[in-house]
Amino acid sequence: MTQISAAEDIGALWLQTLQRALTRAAHDVKDALNGVTVNLEVIRTRAGRTDMQASAIEPFAEAAVSQLERLTTLVDAVLALGRPEPEPVDIASVLRRVSVLCSASPSSSDARVRVVVRDAADPTMSRVGGAAARVALAATLLDAATGVPRAAPASEVVCTISGTADDVSVRIAAAGRRLALAEHVAEAVRAAGVSCREGDRDITLTFPRG
Repeated sequence: MTQISAAEDIGALWLQTLQRALTRAAHDVKDALNGVTVNLEVIRTRAGRTDMQASAIEPFAEAAVSQLERLTTLVDAVLALGRPEPEPVDIASVLRRVSVLCSASPSSSDARVRVVVRDAADPTMSRVGGAAARVALAATLLDAATGVPRAAPASEVVCTISGTADDVSVRIAAAGRRLALAEHVAEAVRAAGVSCREGDRDITLTFPRG
């Protein structure tokens, strides 16, 4: 049997995780596209009427702009994650991109994801590989945002970034729910240099500074 290297293993895991994230985001993309199309059609129809006031069109224009902004954010995240991650890796940038794909759409009952940076001026660069950083963050967020029982309310997932002189940490928590990283994913990212610590209601991922 051919031995798989750690880099190949984390690369395969990232591909699997990205596919999960894109499947998750597909509904959001279609939702936004449909919203833009419907609102623009209403605007087109009403704009052709001579008795129509601008105030009757404005709400639909605002809704179309909002949906288009959401769609643009999603497409930007997909394109960025489809390219190799620049190294050293900016953990805050990776987290923001994966949170866009993992967070619930406005029409979804799953959890929203919110990112909090404790010190926005503090660099969040790490020497871990880009695929490892992406897997650690995206796999954890996907499980946190979508692993909610249908009968339970989907509490917001909060990602808090903080740092020391030696590392950058991301604490991921959802009120009232226990979070856990799949064992094979945890083993792979630990081998790549990412520390994973599970608490009662949170997971902390720690990345060595670049």
